[in-house]
Amino acid sequence: MAGSIETSGKLFLFLVSGSNQLDLAKAAALAGELLKRADPRQIRDETGFAIGGVAPIGHLIAIPAFADETLLGFDRVWAAAGAHDAVFAAEPQAMIRAAQAVVAKLAV
Repeated sequence: MAGSIETSGKLFLFLVSGSNQLDLAKAAALAGELLKRADPRQIRDETGFAIGGVAPIGHLIAIPAFADETLLGFDRVWAAAGAHDAVFAAEPQAMIRAAQAVVAKLAV
């Protein structure tokens, strides 16, 4: 899930299990400002990916990333791979490391 800072428009990437919901207050605390849902055009322009296919890695620009701690409880996680119909599997630690994500409590 990509979000942007309400005032600056800076993008952030939040990696959360599909069975969980992002806690916007926790995410905003990590970002340091109020968040809003990112604009789809901005996401495509700055990441190179359309909504539904935003991968945790390979963006056109550096995007601060955060990963929910519950992801570490899985042997394998699945993530978008650049298209709405493409995914890849990875060990959680490997994906978090590749995304340069900070692990935090993000789920509701």
